[in-house]
Amino acid sequence: KIKPATRVVDMMIARVPALVGVLTFASMPSTGAVSTRGRLASFYGGLARRQLSVGAGGLVIGALTSPALAKNGPSDGTWAAHEGPFDEFKGFSRTPSGLEYKIVEEGYGVKPTAGQGIKAHYSGYLLNGAKFDSSYDRRSPLGFSVGTGRVIKGWDEALLDMKVGEKRVLKIPPNLGYGSRGVGPIPADSTLVFFVELVAITG
Repeated sequence: KIKPATRVVDMMIARVPALVGVLTFASMPSTGAVSTRGRLASFYGGLARRQLSVGAGGLVIGALTSPALAKNGPSDGTWAAHEGPFDEFKGFSRTPSGLEYKIVEEGYGVKPTAGQGIKAHYSGYLLNGAKFDSSYDRRSPLGFSVGTGRVIKGWDEALLDMKVGEKRVLKIPPNLGYGSRGVGPIPADSTLVFFVELVAITG
């Protein structure tokens, strides 16, 4: 009886052309005159955190726990609930641009680079405590290309420095927010407070 692991290797050998562009033999450890089957088995046996699956498009190699996705999925947003005015910001760090932030929960994954697609959850408040928007309330994170000016400057700066799964509270001055123009419920020259969670890197 053929073991499941052996069947996987057999399928991979039969579909070696499908691996072009996904994996090369150069990435495998050198084993001299070891058979192709042995090299494949050795290589994949060492990837404890990977899974192999065969779909209509051929062989797909995916991580069981990807650093580009939140480990336990996004939170329910209770950490971002706030009532009353924001009257002090103890424990916040300040960047040269004037952005202030506090890490509430460390991330564990990778940081995005400019131009990459991400998904982020958030709740936004005015300094008087009024909430003006929340993706948590909609139960749908916001997706966009980070670092490309699609959002306010304070968001781009903060999210490019966050790891997947990280939660931060941001204090964004007007020059990194909406400036002298009012936007909906946000008055002109408003300092904004955002509770932001980087949920995933999508592209």
